[in-house]
Amino acid sequence: MKTLPGPHRNSWILILVALALVLGSLPAYAQTQDVQGTEKPTAEPTDEIRRLEKRLQVLEETYQRQIRELQEQLIELEERVVASQEVRQEDDLEDLLAEAEELTADEKQKEEIAVNERDVFVGRQRTQQALNPELSFVGDFSYDWSESDIKTGFNLRGVEVALQAPLDPYTRFKGILAGHQEPYTFPFHDHEEEGEHEEDVHEEEHLHSGAVAVDVHEAYMEWVALPLHTRLQVGKFRQQYGTLNRWHRHALPSVDRPFALDHVFGPAGLVGLGIGLDWQLGKLWATNNGLTLQITNADNPAAFAGSDWNDPAFLLRHTGFFELGPDAYLDLGLNWTRGSNSDTGDEKTDIYGFDFAYVWEPTNRARYRNLEFRGEYIHTNYDTGDTPSISSDSYYAYLYGRLSRRWIVGLRYDNAELPGYGRALYDPEEFRQGLKDTGWTPFLTYWQSEFVRLRLQYQRIDRDFISSRGPKTDNRLWLQVTFAAGPHKHESY
Repeated sequence: MKTLPGPHRNSWILILVALALVLGSLPAYAQTQDVQGTEKPTAEPTDEIRRLEKRLQVLEETYQRQIRELQEQLIELEERVVASQEVRQEDDLEDLLAEAEELTADEKQKEEIAVNERDVFVGRQRTQQALNPELSFVGDFSYDWSESDIKTGFNLRGVEVALQAPLDPYTRFKGILAGHQEPYTFPFHDHEEEGEHEEDVHEEEHLHSGAVAVDVHEAYMEWVALPLHTRLQVGKFRQQYGTLNRWHRHALPSVDRPFALDHVFGPAGLVGLGIGLDWQLGKLWATNNGLTLQITNADNPAAFAGSDWNDPAFLLRHTGFFELGPDAYLDLGLNWTRGSNSDTGDEKTDIYGFDFAYVWEPTNRARYRNLEFRGEYIHTNYDTGDTPSISSDSYYAYLYGRLSRRWIVGLRYDNAELPGYGRALYDPEEFRQGLKDTGWTPFLTYWQSEFVRLRLQYQRIDRDFISSRGPKTDNRLWLQVTFAAGPHKHESY
């Protein structure tokens, strides 16, 4: 049945209410006329009123019937919605069941294939490559120029073949075969009248004629995650004296090593064959503390007895790491090593040291900005059997910062006294305690990528003596190129 629009239905209701009020007032009006004495007959409902009442009744019945129809339609719609949801859920469930059946069939097929393959012999020779160690090749070349008589030319500073691999979940191995050309030295042709020294000079010039020496630079295995936060090294390794001695030559922040390390431990640095124990002490007076103990052969040719060692050498190092907020830290180290410097073992060399490193790296810009300030002080006490022993004091400090992701600029200052074993002098009789050399070394480094690096370095040197390393005053220039192929790159520790 067609229903009346909302506004028309409201108009009809108002009309009916008005009619009801009119009809209700008629008897009262008749009574009022009687009271006033007017004699009029009482009005009977007319046909029009009866027709209106009947019309009102029809309208009310129609309204009630429409309400019931609307309610029935609403109930029917709700039933349809519920039914459609149930049908959709059933369809989704059927789809999921069908998909599960397909997956189960695929798994059964794969399992059948795997069972069939188990019954067939398959060679696994190529998978043995996973047992091979990681292999890397590192090259370090330079062009050296000097205003003195030191030879100017290209120099093969070193090449390394590095192998490293985990042996099992408890140990790992690292081996490095290194070949290097000795740096060009200062000739002593102006002093050939010294007959004995002349023979030594010719031998030295032969050694530094450009031949490349190859040796096992490092070869050790390491037990990791031992009890009490310790790890153990066994083999030949670069010893943890100070900071830079541990770094390989190609990983140094400058082309050459600081004078202090070069004088005390020789061009190759302090490398030992023995055992070493590292112990992380946790938080004591610093954020983190560490202790290193190493026992090796005293075969360093500069500080100790070299190949004639009789007693082992000992090294002890303590490190304290201080966290200075999210962007900076300070690392302090105390060092001591002792070994025999004679074939009898009666004379000893004691070397004490202190090193520091302050590093600032903004957390969100570490690849583009940083600042490092490092330095080291070394005191040697060389026992010659006489009293007193010969001592020396040396130090260096360098500052370098990253200007961008690729460019780094730095400056190093050296002040190094010759230790008691200053045998590199022109004439050993000239040695006296307190001889030293100083130098300023600015350098600029460009990282083409993490695999290729170029560096330009200038050095001004002032010496109190003449040695194979150069005259009393010298200006030198290097252009260095290094590259690394493989996972072992320019590692710093």
